[in-house]
Amino acid sequence: MSKKKPPVPQRPGYGVGQPSMPAPTPRPAAATQPVRSQPVRSAPLPPVARPSTPAASDLPLPYTPVVWWPLVVLGAIGVLLYVNTFGHQYALDDIAAIGQNLFVKQGLKGINDLMRTEFWHFSNISLGYYRPLSLITFALEQEYFGDKHPEYSHMINAALYGLTGVSLGALLQKWLPGKVVVAFLVGLVFITHPVHTEIVANIKGRDELLSFLFISLMLLTYWKQLESKAKFWYEGRKADWALGGLLTVFNVVGGWVIGSSLLVNSFGSTAGGVIGVLIMGALSTTWVGLSCAALYFAFLSKESSVVSLALIPAMQYWFGKRTVWRSLVSLWPLLIIAALFFYQKKQMIGTLVGTPPLDWANYPYAILDTKTSTMFKFFLYYLRLLVFPHPLVYDYSYNVIPTGGKGDIMSWLGFVALLGMIVLSWIGFRRRSLWGFGLFWFFVTMMPGLGFIASRGGILAERFLYASVMGFAFVLVWAVQALAERMGWSKEVGQPDDELISLIEVATPKPMLSRVMNYAPLALVIGLTTGLYSFKTVTRNPDWENNFVLFNSALPYAGTSCQVQRHVANEWIEKGLKERARIDTANVRMARYQTRPDSVKKYQAMLPEYNKEAGKYARWALDHLQESCRIYPNFGESYFSMAYVFQRITPNVDSAKYYYKQTIRAASSYAPAYNNLGVIYQNEGKYPLASYYYNKSMEVNPAYQDGKNNFAALKKATGLDVRFLPDSVITKN
Repeated sequence: MSKKKPPVPQRPGYGVGQPSMPAPTPRPAAATQPVRSQPVRSAPLPPVARPSTPAASDLPLPYTPVVWWPLVVLGAIGVLLYVNTFGHQYALDDIAAIGQNLFVKQGLKGINDLMRTEFWHFSNISLGYYRPLSLITFALEQEYFGDKHPEYSHMINAALYGLTGVSLGALLQKWLPGKVVVAFLVGLVFITHPVHTEIVANIKGRDELLSFLFISLMLLTYWKQLESKAKFWYEGRKADWALGGLLTVFNVVGGWVIGSSLLVNSFGSTAGGVIGVLIMGALSTTWVGLSCAALYFAFLSKESSVVSLALIPAMQYWFGKRTVWRSLVSLWPLLIIAALFFYQKKQMIGTLVGTPPLDWANYPYAILDTKTSTMFKFFLYYLRLLVFPHPLVYDYSYNVIPTGGKGDIMSWLGFVALLGMIVLSWIGFRRRSLWGFGLFWFFVTMMPGLGFIASRGGILAERFLYASVMGFAFVLVWAVQALAERMGWSKEVGQPDDELISLIEVATPKPMLSRVMNYAPLALVIGLTTGLYSFKTVTRNPDWENNFVLFNSALPYAGTSCQVQRHVANEWIEKGLKERARIDTANVRMARYQTRPDSVKKYQAMLPEYNKEAGKYARWALDHLQESCRIYPNFGESYFSMAYVFQRITPNVDSAKYYYKQTIRAASSYAPAYNNLGVIYQNEGKYPLASYYYNKSMEVNPAYQDGKNNFAALKKATGLDVRFLPDSVITKN
């Protein structure tokens, strides 16, 4: 005979928008107990009114054991959905974050510098992003795997996503005690949602992956503090030792790395590392300390993790039934961590907000002064992507989504939708409903995405929805179950199972088949939905294989993006450069084998085909670049690519000079344009002009290595260091 499962303590009011169940009638004395053949139930008691104030001591919360199969399934699904990315190459921002970051390329030696520099340090822009943790992981991969094996980076991304599923699975069971299936389905919606492909299939998306993973661990460890009677986690239940021990080890190692990097100037590397270990070790003795450490690592992953502070009091209010005041007061340790992090950020990179460029491609709505109205419009697009994630596009640059405005109907609809959801969120807050928590989670985690447009005039991006999918999952599961109840297909499953009631009341336990059928409508609908989501995820992943595939996949849906058109053109340029390399190789070998007529004839026969292919790729590239400039007439980087075509693939020096100067006119801080002009003038023997333009490339971007190298070589050969030329000389040439 199998053992009967012990009852799971329940917290009232966490159901799917329903009042708490009435307290069961106490079991009558043995003499009056009805026999099984004649079950008798007392009339249900009226619902117990929620007290206006809680008991004097509302902690610890009832302990909720975790069922492990949902964690394993969610983790496995998270990894399996992205198995078909393991053979992918670097794509999109991977190149800038990994291949062009000199500190990342240094491996372990670059970690100290990564802790002290801005995320896009080598891209010559100051966006105020301080996210060293993901860059450190890239540096470790460079150290141990090299830069020729991106497959390991993709595997690590998938593993981190799987760990996120495990962490969320445990957290959801804590929030929904006794509702294992409901908690699992909420997690399943999150883990299968296709909008996550931009984060997981793109290696650079690791900053978002790590941020949300640590946020979930912060919430989980804080909840364990709420339900723990012991002062230190290792004095509590042995079932929690694995989590506490693993996090402690990670924190101690992280403390060494951080301390040895940040304190190297004050105490030296070793002493700084020891100090970091002592601090993180002491912090890791309690659950609340582990929660603080997780928040700190979330900050090191992405500063927008600061919005997660609102989730700590929210989960206590909704699922722990604590008052708003007690929930807020308990936040003070985490607020200290937040203050210390932003102080660290200011000390390390010298700014908290950065200075975003005035860029039509990526910040068009700031220039148009339509940030607020476009934000409302974006809100509708984000809602659509949550419910119906198709099509998915890697880039929404100008002009995929036309600007909002006072006369734009989509902006007004977005405003009404946003206002309506705020009202619903307040109602859900008052009722402590599951859908109310979902809306609250959605708004909190969408703040960075909406703030990106409202404050900086930036573009829409699917990555901003990564954490917000969890809020959508809560609302979706609630909505499906509410519909099933209304149609009479099942009872409300957000409340406790009958297991606890069966133990208290004398009644025959509910048959397993009946219980399974009760979950069937909810499981069927969510199963079909997540099945479709999984199919979309798996079929979207191949688009992220490399830049060529990714950029061309966006053309049918984002052909009005000046950036997409330029990206596609650059891929054709890459193919044209390969043909030009074949032409150059053939010419070199013909010169080398002049005494061997057969070899010369062989290469002469190859040249027409090589030239034909190079010309074809050049034409295709120019077509896309002209379309890019039609969309945005002052797009400097598109002019640069045109110039590059005429410089390298179909040589035309005058056209190359013209378009490089057009680039400088449109984007005066674009260092490669100055450098390439310098190369042209050096090849023409105009060394003063070459020196001048090399100097200009270093002036607009002091970190631009090509300009430094070319200037140094020219100076060594000629002794020239020209920093000024009359306008007449510049315009004449």
